[in-house]
Amino acid sequence: MLVMKSRTYKLQCLLGLLFLSFASIAQEEKVMDSYVILNSGKEVRGNIEGKFDVETYPEIIFIAHSGEQSTYRPGEILGFGLGNGRFFKSETIPLQDQAVFTQVLVSGKLDLYKWDNKYFINRAGTVIELKVNQSTRTENGKLVNVNSNQYVGVLTLAMNDECGIGLKRRIETTRLTDRDLIALFSEYYTCNSQSFEIYATEVPYSKLAFRLQGGLGLIGMMEYESTKKDVNYSLDKASASYFELGVRFSEFRNAPRLLVDLGLGYMSESNTLLLDASLVSFDLSGSEQYKSSSFLVPIHLSYIVYRKNRSEVYTGVGLTFWASKFEADMGALIIDNGEPKTNVINSIFVDRKEMAVSPNLKVGYRRALSEETGLFAELKGDFLIKNMDFYPLTYHAVYNYLVGTLSVGIEL
Repeated sequence: MLVMKSRTYKLQCLLGLLFLSFASIAQEEKVMDSYVILNSGKEVRGNIEGKFDVETYPEIIFIAHSGEQSTYRPGEILGFGLGNGRFFKSETIPLQDQAVFTQVLVSGKLDLYKWDNKYFINRAGTVIELKVNQSTRTENGKLVNVNSNQYVGVLTLAMNDECGIGLKRRIETTRLTDRDLIALFSEYYTCNSQSFEIYATEVPYSKLAFRLQGGLGLIGMMEYESTKKDVNYSLDKASASYFELGVRFSEFRNAPRLLVDLGLGYMSESNTLLLDASLVSFDLSGSEQYKSSSFLVPIHLSYIVYRKNRSEVYTGVGLTFWASKFEADMGALIIDNGEPKTNVINSIFVDRKEMAVSPNLKVGYRRALSEETGLFAELKGDFLIKNMDFYPLTYHAVYNYLVGTLSVGIEL
């Protein structure tokens, strides 16, 4: 036991030192480059602090490469751009008393904006919302809702030329989505041979990263049912090695705080089940060694609860699919009924499910090293219901299997 505890302590220290050494490197790395355009027209490069890649910004906190920090509201700058291609412009839109930061999807003779999940066009300095008008009317004595695609008429008038007339059917079938509107504007400008720029083509639906992590699985058991409550079961060791290779989907275009993790993990456990009982006519004790090798497929949905600069904290829920290979050695049961010679029975009385699904909870911390890479530490808890069976002599018990995984890793 002392040797096992010593090895576990050394491994924990090694993983901790590895994480701290990589984290210190993060101080020297750059984050995604952004820029602001001042009212004078001057462009200043730096990064936007503590913000998710969202579509609506009431204000931005901008840190120039020189180290100067400034807070800008709409109207105080002409606009700002993000490293992934998004561009936002200070603009006054209908029903808003003050300017807002509108996302520019397409710019040209006819601009296409987006703000607060609403779309607008700017033609010759006049901003008009593209919307669906909703009303009600009575049909056969019943009140029904009626939608009128007002935006179709607005686009038809705005594109009132030879190319627009040719795109009449295309305009009528266009939906109020980024994809459909950008495709329409692209066709319109291409037909007219006019210059234009699309600012959203570099914005992916989500970001994909590969993850490699390793650590310790802290294991335990919880009784589910037992035919003999006086028989106590326990594990000799409380930890097992754990490794995982996976992918993470993050920075979803419409859900920037959402994280989706898919992985393939491996856990190796070499342990001994111990039992003891004081029964009416005899005392029972025993042990059985076993080896368990498990392949895991964890799936997680997480939510970023905190983000500042390069650091973020997230928590989530998920499921883990287990495929385990279980090998048990011959165990020994010792029956002591007070006689000088104890009775020893050799048998296999430990088993485990080969296939299982466990719900789990996860909390993690991530620190960016650069735009593409980062280090993370995670604590995950899995609960395998009715996973282990014990049947010494004529008794039977079913136990839940608990795994708390503490790991560190790198994201690429």
